Amino acid sequence: MATQEIEQPEIGIIIKTILLTTAVIVLPGLEWSFFGWSQIFLPLLSFFLLGRFGGHTGKRVLLCATTLSLIVYIVLGGVELFLFSFALLFSGVILFRSAERHESPTLSGLKTAGSLAGSWFLAVIILSTGSEVSVYDQLLKTLDHSIIEAVEYYRQSGSISSENLVMLETSLYRMQLLVPMIMPAVLGSAILMITWLTMVIGNTLRLKTFDNFAWDSYRNWQLPEKLVWGVIIMGVLTLAPTGFRIVGMNCLILLGIIYCFQGLSILVFFMNKWNVPLLLRSFFYVMIIFQSLGTLVLLFVGIADIWLDFRRQKPVATTKNA
Repeated sequence: MATQEIEQPEIGIIIKTILLTTAVIVLPGLEWSFFGWSQIFLPLLSFFLLGRFGGHTGKRVLLCATTLSLIVYIVLGGVELFLFSFALLFSGVILFRSAERHESPTLSGLKTAGSLAGSWFLAVIILSTGSEVSVYDQLLKTLDHSIIEAVEYYRQSGSISSENLVMLETSLYRMQLLVPMIMPAVLGSAILMITWLTMVIGNTLRLKTFDNFAWDSYRNWQLPEKLVWGVIIMGVLTLAPTGFRIVGMNCLILLGIIYCFQGLSILVFFMNKWNVPLLLRSFFYVMIIFQSLGTLVLLFVGIADIWLDFRRQKPVATTKNA
């Protein structure tokens, strides 16, 4: 009896966690327009649960929650959305395994982003099977149709001058040509952002909840120096014929985002070093992230850190006296 009294609260917590996790997974399927944003936190949810309950129990909690969610999604007729949700949860599991193996932030992020990209790609293949138009093509057609509708709307509204209308139409038509070429980078950027967000918030939650980091503090994260060769090679590819140029463009966009993450970590480092007040620091973060010029500054700082070592983290080479 005594054993049951001790174990009962733990079992109760696990059951509540399973039900709550199921609710979080299912909510976007009930009302996507209101709860759709919550899906970006599904990797963080699985990462946190595995850290909270441990790998053994945590995986069973996730398995029960995903099984219940699948049943609900089948009833709702939204299995397609479940596949993408499952991929997000799975990427959180991969991230947790990397953290448990004490892998570097770069390797952990690469594995997580790769698992999410691969899972989404597999989901697209499954959903496109038996259909004349793939899910990816449907997405492109939807965006193309939206651009055409926007052009027609401004033509008929008469709310802008003819000169501005010509400029707007030109911009929208250019966008119509550009979007299909860079769509892989757009989707890849979303994957990178989700991965980065999960790692940064997950690392902070782990410190506050379990009093230990999965990785070093974000302000000390540093990319491998050799990654800059990827930027150089992809930059050269953008000068090549069309097929290679598109590959180079997409890869450059993704590498640019990765180096922006490093630039932001350098900014966080100096904000902490100079003890900038939290309110002012938050305002500065928002301004520099959402301003195009600020993003370019982060990119430049992130790449320049390879040679300038702003945080003085690289080991100093020592020479032996003869």
